[in-house]
Amino acid sequence: MVKDQFHIEMESIEDFLIEKSADNSFWEDVSSEEVCNEVLNGLSDAKKKTFLGVVRNGGAFKLGDYFYRIKPA
Repeated sequence: MVKDQFHIEMESIEDFLIEKSADNSFWEDVSSEEVCNEVLNGLSDAKKKTFLGVVRNGGAFKLGDYFYRIKPA
């Protein structure tokens, strides 16, 4: 679960399977816990909210060297 500076929960991705890709063609599984605890750690609340909103709406979002998305069904 990701919370903002006021300890209010942001959109959750914990119930979804998450994938990452360096080149947007080969996708590998990554745990949502890893994304929430490691990838989003240190980002501003605005960046976290944008990331979670894009991913929750089916898009791919680039952070650092990887794109992240919810695994298609």
